[in-house]
Amino acid sequence: MVNPEKKSEEKGGIFAMIKKIWLKAGLDRHTIELMIKAAIPPTISVAIYQATPVADVYGTVGYLIPIVSIVGTSFLPRAKFIQTLIFHLLFVCVAACLSLLMVYTAVKARQNTESTTKSSSVGSPVPGVQTFTYNSSASAVSAIWLFFEIYLVNYVRARLPQFTSPTIAYCIFINVAAVYAPLFGTVAQGVSFVNHLLWAFLAGLAVTTGTAFLIFPTTSRQIVFKQMTGYIGALRKTLRAHAAYFDSIERNDMFGRTETKDNRREKRGKNGEKIYSPEADAIKTAVRTIIELHGNLHADLVFAKREAAVGYLGPDDLKEIFNRLRSVMIPVVGLSSIVDIFERLSEFNKWNEPNDDPDAPAAHSDAARKQVVHEWNDLMRAVHEPFACMIEVMDEGLQHVLYRFRLAKRPRNPANTALVNATQDVEATPAAVNPGDDGFADYLEKKTKEFNKGKQVALRAWCEEKGIELPPDFFEHPEMSVEIPEFTDTAWMGHGHHQRQLCILLYMEHMLYSTGQAVLEFVRFADERAASGKLSTRRLIIPGSKRLQKWLLSSFQAQDSQEDDNAAQINSPNVTVNLGEAYRTRKDPEHLPAETAMQKIGDRIRLIPAFLRSAESTFGFRVSCATMCIAIIAFLEPTQGFFAKQRLVWAMIMITISMTPTAGQSISSFVARVLGTIVAMVTSLLIWYIPDGKTPGIIVFMFLFIAAIFYIFFKYPRFIVMVMICAITIALIIGYELEARKIGEEAADSNGQDYYPIYLLAPYRLATVVVGLFVAFFWTVFPYPISEHSVLRQSLGASLYLLAKYYSIVHETVSARIRGDEGDMTLKMSVGRRLEKERHSVYSKQALMLNKLRTYSAFLKWEVPLGGRFPQRHYDVIIVCMQNIVNYVSLVEYVSRMFTTSDSDGDNSDTVWLQDFKRLMTSAYLTTHEITSLLALLSASISNSQPLPPYLKTPRPYGFIERLRELDKDILSLRHSNEPGYAAFSVLQVSTRCIIGDLEKLIKNVKALVGELDFSFQVVSTNNSAESLSPSASFPGMDKGDQKGERLTAVSSIPS
Repeated sequence: MVNPEKKSEEKGGIFAMIKKIWLKAGLDRHTIELMIKAAIPPTISVAIYQATPVADVYGTVGYLIPIVSIVGTSFLPRAKFIQTLIFHLLFVCVAACLSLLMVYTAVKARQNTESTTKSSSVGSPVPGVQTFTYNSSASAVSAIWLFFEIYLVNYVRARLPQFTSPTIAYCIFINVAAVYAPLFGTVAQGVSFVNHLLWAFLAGLAVTTGTAFLIFPTTSRQIVFKQMTGYIGALRKTLRAHAAYFDSIERNDMFGRTETKDNRREKRGKNGEKIYSPEADAIKTAVRTIIELHGNLHADLVFAKREAAVGYLGPDDLKEIFNRLRSVMIPVVGLSSIVDIFERLSEFNKWNEPNDDPDAPAAHSDAARKQVVHEWNDLMRAVHEPFACMIEVMDEGLQHVLYRFRLAKRPRNPANTALVNATQDVEATPAAVNPGDDGFADYLEKKTKEFNKGKQVALRAWCEEKGIELPPDFFEHPEMSVEIPEFTDTAWMGHGHHQRQLCILLYMEHMLYSTGQAVLEFVRFADERAASGKLSTRRLIIPGSKRLQKWLLSSFQAQDSQEDDNAAQINSPNVTVNLGEAYRTRKDPEHLPAETAMQKIGDRIRLIPAFLRSAESTFGFRVSCATMCIAIIAFLEPTQGFFAKQRLVWAMIMITISMTPTAGQSISSFVARVLGTIVAMVTSLLIWYIPDGKTPGIIVFMFLFIAAIFYIFFKYPRFIVMVMICAITIALIIGYELEARKIGEEAADSNGQDYYPIYLLAPYRLATVVVGLFVAFFWTVFPYPISEHSVLRQSLGASLYLLAKYYSIVHETVSARIRGDEGDMTLKMSVGRRLEKERHSVYSKQALMLNKLRTYSAFLKWEVPLGGRFPQRHYDVIIVCMQNIVNYVSLVEYVSRMFTTSDSDGDNSDTVWLQDFKRLMTSAYLTTHEITSLLALLSASISNSQPLPPYLKTPRPYGFIERLRELDKDILSLRHSNEPGYAAFSVLQVSTRCIIGDLEKLIKNVKALVGELDFSFQVVSTNNSAESLSPSASFPGMDKGDQKGERLTAVSSIPS
């Protein structure tokens, strides 16, 4: 007898395992809807062809309908889809026009070179259109047209990535038209054929449009709201991860060492990467999610603001929400850097590796590490309650925002609701205030002020740890004298150690307080929108004419291009602003600006060679050459029939799809695409034979398999090309077989293609597609390769240059704030607003670029290297350093807001100490252009594979403390540590030193990749009794840089 309990346990275990797999696969509702939307258009296209009227109209080109329906991308949000649809229609109509011109010239070439024509054995491409025998002139004309059009359209494809899908449709149209153009004897026959092609393409786009608008309709606004919900959820998750991390360092080692067999050795991964504790790793993972969402949201917000819809919030509201999210994100990401700061302390004190040297400094010993860990454990226990309370109330504040903007449903709780309604005094009953209540903003503000005042708890805990006895009212009367023990720098735990410890403690406190202030402003903004009535009634939202005009102009511009700024709009009657070089167009090192009319005409002429030598032109030429390698078979008399019978036109089309301008070709990607084609062949056989060749079953299984394949498309964007090739191959095989079944084998053979049953057609299609992929691979490698590694290197160089630009913008922003030159921030054309707009744009681009680099680098581990191994570890370290620099530079900009008079923190913002501090900080440079120059130099070295110059040094740490003490030795005394600007200064001190540390790592790793232009040498004696000769021994008075300079002189003086 079967035990029911055991059976229930087994059943529960199976369902639990299925649920686990389902969750791990990420099959949420939205993903499933996208998979269905992607599979419906080709399924409908194949199904409608089974109707006799449809088959009579489209004839043997009906198989193009499902192909075009896949290329039409029905799963895009509405605004993106409408834009793509307009471009599809434009490109398809242009292709039809140029195809007619190509047919006309080919027919005229035939008529001028032969007097009589005979019917061709190739067959008729569409019903009622006769073809004629081979004519060399017509074939040559068609080949020239094909080469020119493929070259031009792929130039556009590389120049304007938003045209990728329409240009693929264009290439399919031109490839099919060019193959049959030389076979027509009259223009009317060519016009009929082009009309059939045009109808097939428009039918495919019509099916795609109906699916996009009727099946799970999705707007860009819905996508943006979903991303905003995920953004806020990621912020909440990060805050909870911080709470767990702070709790863990109350009792554990916070310097990143995980358990190993040797407790003195730090655990490392397979590639040498640092392995963090689960709590620290959770913070890093959550922060990466936030940064990725920020970049994606910035890109999608553009379409959401241009979309007409019925909803609550308008375009300006969406933009403001995004700005509020950014304001919360920066301090949250800054708070997460505490993990990185502890790691830097561990490296600074050389606690990462075992130290068995008895002469090593005491600060590097394991005992010193344990003592510092014990101190931090005590400090974190002392601040546990205020930190935990602040994190909890911030989490509730973000939840309140979700409820206010209707991004999440508020749970029903009648008891709490009644209590809130009965009690209007929020301060008297704080426990009764819940997220979503009207008085929650006041409650959050009260808690934030309490936390700010509770900073004294952390300071007292630190003082007690250092043996400093503070009077009970010391912070209310800081002029009281306090005996502070001497911390000498000769001891291992000297003044520098205690100073760093205090700065880090105040850093954490200020980041929490800043996050709380940002959340409070977000909550008040949400309450303001709710009180205005915008969130109570839906209304018709139509973008203004200015937004539509900007959309129209941006549609035909490169996505990363920068429009020239109009300097005249910044000037006012009383103020003239002189803009720097970055605001103007880039200079030409070979030509001065044109002055005369002839010089201006010459500039226009120079655009022609600039066009031809551009990278986009090179890509178009490669695609044209690869296409002609297959197309030449159709344009030669002995092989023309073979081309038609073996369907080699699809090898040409696969070349167009597989060659992309933004990624290189590699063995692994080539193998992946071939495997995708093999999967398509096997899948086609399964689709056909599982329902025993029954048409309804074939259509159903085709839908299921294509939907399953598009799961990879949405979850692993790296394989987009492979998925498209696989889906198109399935539609091609199944579509052709069902077409032949509907119109008959004899009609299917009428276009010159021999009919094959599916068990032969599928392998033939596989061979054809593989030939096309191989030719594409060859022309990506020849005459010089565009490898995945080179693409990663170029992208890394571009990202470094973008980082230099971001730092330069922040530098000017901070300088303007210190000088008070930002202007009126409410005016769009003020200096501050222009810098802010550019800063936000560059930050979002950098976030997307870094996410792309991480994905790219992770994928390269599957690459089969030719020659030496790829230095992936150096690339990964550079990417991490760039992300750290972006985070710390953003913090410097965020904290520098304390210098603006309009950004006060409360009642203490106008204290005498803070005024003196701001005045002194104007003399202590917060940022330096040396870093901008260094980053630009590193970018150029990586991009051009050139060695770095010798003796390259990072800027010295800013040394704010020393500079400020030189100006006022009492400005940073402990008695002022409770001042509002003191904690902000700690953030500046920590952030700037971390920036310098990351720059040193950047230089070290870039130097390991490109080398250094260093001709120094060192002579070593071969005699055992003799000492080694070194520059330091020969010139004891020189420093390291002077030694290298002397060595360089010695090299130049060696006789030949």
